[in-house]
Amino acid sequence: MSTILIDDRAIAFKPGDNILRAALEADVKIPHFCYHAALDSLGACRLCAVEIKPKNSNEAPRLTMACLEPAKEGLEVSVSAAAAQQVRRHVIELLMINHPHDCPICDEGGECHLQEMTVACGPPYRRYRGRKRTFTNQDLGLLIHHEMNRCITCYRCTRFYQDYALGNDLGAMRLRNEVYFGRFQDGPLESPFAGNLVEICPTGVFTDALFRQRFARAWDLNTAPSICPHCSVGCNTLPGARDGTLRRVRSRTHPELNRWFICDRGRYGHQYSEHCARLLSPRVSGENTSYHKALNAATTRIKATQNCIGGIGSAREDLEGNTMLQALLNEVGGVFTAFNDPALEAATIAAVSWLQNSAGAPSLIEMEQIDAALIIGDLTAHAPMIDLALRQAYRKGAELTLFHSSPTPLAQFTTSAITVPPREMYAKLSHLCTLINALLAGRDISDDPMTVIAKSLMKARQPLLIGTIETLTATDASVLAKLAIALGPNARLTYALSGPNAYGSALLAPEGNAMQILESVETGKIKTLIVAGNDPFSDPRFGLRWRAACRNLNTLIVLDCILTATAEAADILLPVAAWTERGGTFVNYEGRAQSFLPVFHRPEYLPSAAEVIADLAKYLECSRQNVLSVLQDTFPDFQVPAPGTLGSPIPVSLPPISDTPSAGSPPLSSNNSTWQTALMSWYGDETLASFAPGLTSLAPATIAMIEQATATATGIVDGSIIRLRGSADSVVLPVQLNQNIAAGTVGIGRNVLVRLGLGHGDPIELEKVL
Repeated sequence: MSTILIDDRAIAFKPGDNILRAALEADVKIPHFCYHAALDSLGACRLCAVEIKPKNSNEAPRLTMACLEPAKEGLEVSVSAAAAQQVRRHVIELLMINHPHDCPICDEGGECHLQEMTVACGPPYRRYRGRKRTFTNQDLGLLIHHEMNRCITCYRCTRFYQDYALGNDLGAMRLRNEVYFGRFQDGPLESPFAGNLVEICPTGVFTDALFRQRFARAWDLNTAPSICPHCSVGCNTLPGARDGTLRRVRSRTHPELNRWFICDRGRYGHQYSEHCARLLSPRVSGENTSYHKALNAATTRIKATQNCIGGIGSAREDLEGNTMLQALLNEVGGVFTAFNDPALEAATIAAVSWLQNSAGAPSLIEMEQIDAALIIGDLTAHAPMIDLALRQAYRKGAELTLFHSSPTPLAQFTTSAITVPPREMYAKLSHLCTLINALLAGRDISDDPMTVIAKSLMKARQPLLIGTIETLTATDASVLAKLAIALGPNARLTYALSGPNAYGSALLAPEGNAMQILESVETGKIKTLIVAGNDPFSDPRFGLRWRAACRNLNTLIVLDCILTATAEAADILLPVAAWTERGGTFVNYEGRAQSFLPVFHRPEYLPSAAEVIADLAKYLECSRQNVLSVLQDTFPDFQVPAPGTLGSPIPVSLPPISDTPSAGSPPLSSNNSTWQTALMSWYGDETLASFAPGLTSLAPATIAMIEQATATATGIVDGSIIRLRGSADSVVLPVQLNQNIAAGTVGIGRNVLVRLGLGHGDPIELEKVL
């Protein structure tokens, strides 16, 4: 490897590195403000000045910015040269002319890069005594606080927001020393990645508004390596707590997954753990009681219904909790699943099976390198960081094709975005697969409009096929996998799964158990149901059936950390620790197991779900009571990875999925409606995040979205009032016309689907009211 000399120390560098990048990777400190490893070099701050020694001794050394100077073999660099130090002192002095004197009370205290650089290389006193330039701050909503007077014009914010995250509602305005970073008008930032401004800003212009409400100095926070619980990506996080409460969540670098960033759901969704309705005390028959009395009550009820027991784990429950619940049910003659929706269970198991029988899912860093992709569904809502990775691929020239039923922000970056009604997705994917096979066989099909998409995927060096499982059936997932097979060994396949441990849950849940448990509860064969971290009562398609079926139960036992509809109906309610209050393991969409540690403990006794089930096993005198031994028995070749490491694959295989065409297809009602539903989601739409008031303040209005041509044909205009009827209820909603929704489809939010008792793709009755 080639080397440069920095103050007589040999530093290795990679092709394409500049001096600053090479130095920082070798842990050689060069002062800087505007440089960030994720962003292109700009040289705006002028702080990384270094002196380059000329090869000709008759020439004078030259000053340059380390972030703009390419590293070259044999280059001799001096950071400590007097001229370079003088430049840095002048830069700091000029920046401090207008900087406010608020260090003692500044939110950035202890994490301020300007403070560190001023101490490291700036003058020890301020000579300027004139009037300071000041700005008016903007109201950026409940999540981000704006303090423009602290700005040092490093342009990190706009380079991340506009160039990296491809947002368009924040920019640089005005000229010279009046440059202003903000929006054209007050209002919340629209990007699902806006919260990263809090970390990327070196001085505290953008700070965490939720953290400000219960502020603590950085050195007073308890932190531990953790994993985000809000989707299947498995981003690495660093939560901070003080005095028994969670104060904030920041990103933790993982070189293969999220790297330096997280989405706003991961950053601000943590408010559920401090929600006013947070479960903190066990309840039996609606009355608060002690933990041991609740366990005694659960033990009595379980013993009274031996062999008539069912259990539902969860894709948001960790691997330990699901494994312990399965082991307990095996001992007491019960049936286990990790899903309350049979169609979602079938689709998830199909997806995981295909992944295990392929080359495996790519990491986010690998997704950034692809040159073509076929995207099925709304990644921004279901896996925002996969969306961000594909935006990087787009920036590098990748051709993105999107099949979607409802609007998604990613559509604006695609070469081709095609709206497809949910029930036609299988036919559309099958047709594309047929086209690719025909082209491979040399047949001329140039008259087909989808030939362009097929050829784009075929010519790609490394095409990616990715589906959003919550809005796919098992057969949709399977035909997407067959597309990957048809494209050859270089094609990569992956799925955005539904929950941080959906992959691990699929390894434990036999296909068909969700429907078996539901039908057994309906017929009275199951008398006691244990639910760990799940909310079957709020399932859009099956919630109505679950609520009716559970009236047949003798006992409903719920373990959860939030007060869901199912938890409210529980006969025995056992509160459990939130993800920052316990350790555990999540298996992400790749099959990468990652462990996390407890950040803090509350004054109340809140064990993890695995610990509650282990205690219940002791009360029942079961033989399998130790969490680690049960985990080892279930996954014999698996070693739990150490928290804070890159994680490790979980060595368990599912059998190849069958080609039954109807497997996992959503149930369709018997009416003859020409309309069908489409889940219209957004990036804050997730069970835990729904208990985060700051994030939910950004939720879109409750409307029905319809495609314009279809609406016109039925006499509906923008602003019309319509009545929607489902199997459970009817709702009246205003209409918004949008070209980015499939024809014959009504786009509605999850809360409306739950009320109607319908799932994505189900028929719906529509009546114009006004």
